[in-house]
Parts: sequence; structure tokens; C-alpha cells
Amino acid sequence: MTDSIFQYIARLEQEGREFAICTVINVEGSSPGRTNFKMVVLPDGSQTGTVGGGNLEMTVVAAARDVIARQQSQVVSYDLNQNSKDSLGMLCGGRATLYIEYVGSRPTLYVYGAGHVGQSLASFASVVGFDVTVLDDRPDYVTAARIPDARHFLCGDFVELVQTTNYVSQGYHVILTDKHVSDERVLKALLERKLDSRYIGMIGSRAKILEVFRHLEQSGIAREELARVFAPVGIDHGGQTAEEIALAICAELIAVRHDRLLADSMKNKANVIGELERKP
Repeated sequence: MTDSIFQYIARLEQEGREFAICTVINVEGSSPGRTNFKMVVLPDGSQTGTVGGGNLEMTVVAAARDVIARQQSQVVSYDLNQNSKDSLGMLCGGRATLYIEYVGSRPTLYVYGAGHVGQSLASFASVVGFDVTVLDDRPDYVTAARIPDARHFLCGDFVELVQTTNYVSQGYHVILTDKHVSDERVLKALLERKLDSRYIGMIGSRAKILEVFRHLEQSGIAREELARVFAPVGIDHGGQTAEEIALAICAELIAVRHDRLLADSMKNKANVIGELERKP
């Protein structure tokens, strides 16, 4: 096995692609594949490398696509003869066991605002596996020199960026602009687009969030949509510095990514929606 397949895997990971790595981990008797043979399978069934060819390889490709669809790695074993039950109808007469490893795509995080919190959030989020895009209306703020851990940068009017950006599905959005009015404009534009988003969060005090939510409800945004917003954003760990706030936000992003509910979420503690139900 040459190093080329490992270079291919590295490139896929760098691109944030989703795929499966199929590795022969044990062979009994005769088999077309040998231990440590590897094959990479993409969601569409295209493959690089080999686990031995023939019916074994076709069967493993199908199993790998299933692993990708379920996002769950597994060990599989196959009889390589013509007569036994559930065999692959091959002449080898042996048995092959493979580990099919699921490698997930990197979730995409959109950070609106490239200030100190945005800088730190981009760094933390990149380390824990997010593909980060930073958006700002200040050209000198959205640069790789200033935020080296971000992959993409978008500069322009915030609302125009929200209206025109080709977002990935199930994206994560954190609003951290340098002005309260900009935060409100971004949140309104995001909710009006009705994106297939996994997370939308906005920084701010409880009083600020309540004011913004009242404005948006008066403008026609449904309360059910506002209830989906993580605001105030992050978990309540008591920190006040830009780095600590970014870490609190990143912890909440990780929890949502893994379908966890946090009792110390700022959103839950603030209960802005409960306050919104009362008359101002």
C-alpha cells in the first residue's frame, strides 16, 4: 500500500468531506484482500484503494455507504466461498474481516463579527472540528492574517451577506457584531430566510435580547422562530473576558452538535421567551 491513499484521506479531511475508510483487519484462509489493505468510499459509492476486488469489494462498498448514511462505524465479516449460508459466492474459501470507519464532514460555523470574541471563537471552534466562515462589514477585520483559523471570509453589508450567501444545510450561526442594531439586523435576516440551520445564537444581555425579540415579533417574526434562537448565547460559567465568552459559546455549539441539553445554558436561564409572553 503506497502513501497515496493516506494523502487522499488527508485531503478529504482538509476539505471537510464525509467518507468511510475500509480496512482489512483479519484474514482466515484464502482471500483476495490482505491485512491492512485499505479503501476509501465516498457517499456516492466512488472509491479509492482496494480491499481485494471482486464480490468482496462490491459488498464492502455497499456496506460503507450504509455506514456513511448511518454515521456509525462497524466491523463486518464475510465468508469467501460458494456453499455456506450468507457467503459471497467466491472461490477463495476463506474469511475476511474489515473495519469500516465513518469519518464525518466538518460542521460549518458562520461567525458574524470579527471582533475579539469572534477571533477567539473562530480559533476554539476550528480546534474542535468546525469549518469557520467569518463575516464582517470591516475589510481590515476579515483577513487570514487577523483570524488564521477561519477558512473563509465574507465582507460587506451584513444583511446583504445574509441574503446572498449560499449557506450549507445544518449550519451554525453566531451573531457577534460590534453594534446592537447590526445584531438585530442579522438575526432578522437569518430568520426571514428560514434556513435549514442547526443553531442560531446571538450575544447580548437579557434586556437587549428581550428588546430585540419584541422588535422582531412586531415586524412579523413568529414567536416559535424566536424560541429557536440561543440568546443570550453560550453557557453560564461566570467568565467575562473575550476568550472566556468565546469558550462559553463554543461549549454550547459542541453540546448542540452532540444533541445535549445544558442546564446552565444562558438561554435557558434567561427565559426571554417567558418574559416576552408578558405584556411590556
